[in-house]
Amino acid sequence: MNALPGRAPALLVRGGCVYTADADSRMLPTGSVLVVGDTIAAVGSVGEVDAAVAALPAEVRAGLRTIDGSRHLVLPGFVNPHWHEMFAMRLPFKGALRDPRDAADEPGVMALGGDARTISTMFDTFQDVADGLTPDEAEAIARYSLWTQLRSGTTALGDVGSFNRPEAMAAAARALGIRCSVSYWTGDAVCAPGESRHRRTRDTDGVLARLENLLADCARDTSGLVRAQVSASYITNVSDELGEGLGKLARAYDVPFATHVGALRDEVDVVRTYYGTTPVRRLAGLGLLDERLMAVHCAFLDEHERSLLLAAKAHISHSPAKYGPTGESTVTETRAIPELRLAGLDVSLSTDGGSLPIGGMPEAMRAAWHGYTELFADNTALLPTDALAMATRIAARGLRRADIGALVPGLQADLVLVPADDWRYLLNPRPLEGFLNLGGSADVKTVIVAGRVLIEDGRTVHLDEEQLTADYLDALESFSTRRLGIPSDVVAGVLAAHGRGAGA
Repeated sequence: MNALPGRAPALLVRGGCVYTADADSRMLPTGSVLVVGDTIAAVGSVGEVDAAVAALPAEVRAGLRTIDGSRHLVLPGFVNPHWHEMFAMRLPFKGALRDPRDAADEPGVMALGGDARTISTMFDTFQDVADGLTPDEAEAIARYSLWTQLRSGTTALGDVGSFNRPEAMAAAARALGIRCSVSYWTGDAVCAPGESRHRRTRDTDGVLARLENLLADCARDTSGLVRAQVSASYITNVSDELGEGLGKLARAYDVPFATHVGALRDEVDVVRTYYGTTPVRRLAGLGLLDERLMAVHCAFLDEHERSLLLAAKAHISHSPAKYGPTGESTVTETRAIPELRLAGLDVSLSTDGGSLPIGGMPEAMRAAWHGYTELFADNTALLPTDALAMATRIAARGLRRADIGALVPGLQADLVLVPADDWRYLLNPRPLEGFLNLGGSADVKTVIVAGRVLIEDGRTVHLDEEQLTADYLDALESFSTRRLGIPSDVVAGVLAAHGRGAGA
């Protein structure tokens, strides 16, 4: 893998349709963005920004690079605050070993209100599986998985626990140039089927010590790309002692705390049975309900729990493009998430994670826009620019990052360019609307992070994508046979059938 590309002293994206995603949803049908170093220096009309260019020192102007933004959407880089790197499980976990026919599919563990006991048991195993990756396997898989995010326009990720090692994900983020807040898939208990009390499965002090070492290591990072955060896999998998310890770490290191809570209808009764209270009340009792909280999929709540979230000014992140394929009713059954947004809470969009590529941030924006407006029978309930803010500026707030998420002078220069020059945009004065209706992640052609052009004309400029894929498939084959026990001939046959090395 090559070194990150250098930055031009100044970078001008000129003449595009600029959506700033700032607090006023400012939009410039024909505008420009000037970047100096890693920072946005000016945003405005073509003439205003040309004047800002002319005012630059001569030595900076001499190194100016100009990107023609005409007939393009110019957007802030997408911020995905709730993501799981799961590509090590691409064969068995709803992956490539499935029957190619879908006629015999049955409801999954998250469908029909969910099976929180089975999910708790499954989640309890995830960190052990991730620990089975060798360092080389972990990094090759992380590079490929993070690349899929960068390629689809995501410039900042919030890891809420993954099938990978956080140190490998941090190394991959530095190599690719993407921002990532890493964590562990943290838990020390399980609410198992057939039992009525949670059962401890790990040494709590050991879990906390491991996480604190990660927080301390990332606090020393000098790349500007890597941070750490505190996360818990699921409220069902957290003992009281672990919950209190996680809160202390989040406060000590001033980082977000993210957990899946209120995600499923079945979860409320399970948490009450195993812990004696409801999910959000439990967070409050453990000292975890404050402005640092990112409550993921937080939909199944009573009125008192809603009031607790509002008083705490917590953040909610949900993944509407993911719910349909898994059978979840997170948005539609209770309406809690869109109603809490109307009540004033920060609500962001995210993708969640899967062993196969799933809908990216553009798809999450489309699902929210269409879903909210249908839910309220009101085409103004969520505007396309609102969806964009939920995928950029508001999502950045969930990661406690005030330096990214909008095209505003003084913020970090993270930008995405999407061509808007074909039949989908003809005669539409609102190209963001056209993009959300008919476009998607694959339409992203240019990605800039901290002033560095990393994706150009749909290709990564600083690495060999074919080699990246080959390294990933090698690591996947090794891990799947060695750690998951899948016969080597089965793995080889699957990879050959799907064109090994052809960008799986």
